[in-house]
Amino acid sequence: MDIKKHYFELIKERIRDAYELQADKIREVAELFGECAENGGVIQLFGVKHGEEFVNELNYRAGGLAPFHALRLRDMMLKKLIDQDDIDSGVIYDDLSLIDKFDEAFIMDDRDMYVLVSYYGNEPVLLEIARRAKKRGQKVVAVVNKKSYDLHDGKLLDYADVYLDMDAEEPDLALDIRGYKVGQISSTVTNVIAQMLTAEFYDYYVRQGKEAPILLSANIKGADVHNNSLTDPYGRRIR
Repeated sequence: MDIKKHYFELIKERIRDAYELQADKIREVAELFGECAENGGVIQLFGVKHGEEFVNELNYRAGGLAPFHALRLRDMMLKKLIDQDDIDSGVIYDDLSLIDKFDEAFIMDDRDMYVLVSYYGNEPVLLEIARRAKKRGQKVVAVVNKKSYDLHDGKLLDYADVYLDMDAEEPDLALDIRGYKVGQISSTVTNVIAQMLTAEFYDYYVRQGKEAPILLSANIKGADVHNNSLTDPYGRRIR
């Protein structure tokens, strides 16, 4: 058996499923992005553990759109607000004091919305971010692995306006190779979903007859000036 091709065919099928089953919801989320940005808001991104990969797909990268901001734990660590050991151990996701430290590290606004990414959707910090956002009347998008969410007492969807599914098995193991379970599905599928969201977000601007705030690669002459023109109106809320 060509095991790499087996994985390729498997992940290709899951990506196709993600598109066919969630195309309408992906467009719905992109519409929420557009409405938030039109109102001067920022799409705040927070991912638990591997959920940060989804965040990185959307946040400030060439070919992406400007009004995203990542609530990154490592940025907070560099500012000495939290410890590296707490990030590595995962206990940080149980510490509700983290949310108050966000206010020290980042500039957020009531016009913002939140995209919260978690395989299980049950971490206390994540749930509290969602609860506070809903209390302020802000939109919340959840990205979870629904099979795992259902088996592990997930609560995030109680606060979500819409959710997207990573469409992985529980546990997230893709292949059986001579009795050993290896590989994953969730990160690969979710990263593709993030890029589908980018495409739909761009299309939102096209349908509105407006120029999309697309970020250029730093390798292109004049990219800094162009990118700064897109982010400067937000002050320090984006970068």
